[in-house]
Amino acid sequence: MKKIIFFVISLILGIVLFVWVLRYIGVDEIKSAFTSFPLQTVFIVIALGFGHMFIVIYRWMLILHAQGDMVRYRQLLAPKFIGFAISYLTPGLYIGGEPVRAYVLKKEAGVRFSHGLASIIVDKILDFTYPLPFLIGGLVYAIFTYNIAWGALGFFVLVLLGLIILLIFFYIQTYRGKGFFSALMVFLKLDRLKVVRRLYKKVQYFENLIITFFQKRRALFAKGLLLSLLAGSLIFFQFVVILNALGIGAGFFKIFVLMVFMILSFLIPIPGSLGSFEAGQVIVFKALNHPASVGVAFSLIIRVTELLKVAVGLIFLSSLGLKFLKNVPRNGNDEQDVSPSHDE
Repeated sequence: MKKIIFFVISLILGIVLFVWVLRYIGVDEIKSAFTSFPLQTVFIVIALGFGHMFIVIYRWMLILHAQGDMVRYRQLLAPKFIGFAISYLTPGLYIGGEPVRAYVLKKEAGVRFSHGLASIIVDKILDFTYPLPFLIGGLVYAIFTYNIAWGALGFFVLVLLGLIILLIFFYIQTYRGKGFFSALMVFLKLDRLKVVRRLYKKVQYFENLIITFFQKRRALFAKGLLLSLLAGSLIFFQFVVILNALGIGAGFFKIFVLMVFMILSFLIPIPGSLGSFEAGQVIVFKALNHPASVGVAFSLIIRVTELLKVAVGLIFLSSLGLKFLKNVPRNGNDEQDVSPSHDE
């Protein structure tokens, strides 16, 4: 019930923010920003967006192979797209659909839920690690170069600092051979709760899989970062294509500033970052001395690709049937994951 209330509140907040942006800019102004946008460019943007998706799926396959789960590439398409769709449609983009992703992987490829979840966490850590230098550099550049409202800037700085602190803590714990999530449970005193105590050993089990990857698969970790960089470069070129089509010079640092605010806005717990993404781009485009309407047009074009990915995920989901979602483990229980000794 609490999750439903949180979802409804965050969705309403997103809708209000989105409507406010449209009214603030004006629908006619936004339409005029699209007047010179070539239709064929949309297909290039979509191709780059899906290219990014296919690269990160390949990276996920390598992570699973490192765990000993020899999964075929095509078996990962449904789990990845379904997970993306659910994450996009729930508060907190990038993380909401991951348990479902692990469960679909189990159904599609027979990978144990704990193994799937461990591989997804490694996958997410790579996702959040590689852009950090660019995020920090882009944000510092924006602070000293552009006139961005301090309130908005302060909010994004706090979000970025929170992400950096969590990642640093994760890597310290992992390379010490300690579990990040179990340590977080103890730090927050969640281990005192009966339901959390039942989960504790299961959490430590899949943490061992994560620790093994980062400590003993360093070459693969480096390869994963390179694949992440390659996937990120497609998003970079996606921005170049859109900005040029909108009649704006696509400078190197300008694109990094736009990517910084896009990534940070996606971390805000609103379904699909509705409103927060558009508002962030309005702030940035105004700071870059470009019409705010172009910023909204830019964000809507990006959304076309994201919504197509969601549509693919929902098609995969419909083939499985919505009823299977009721069986997704909510408390860590999984009939095949009773004892760590099965895999060690």
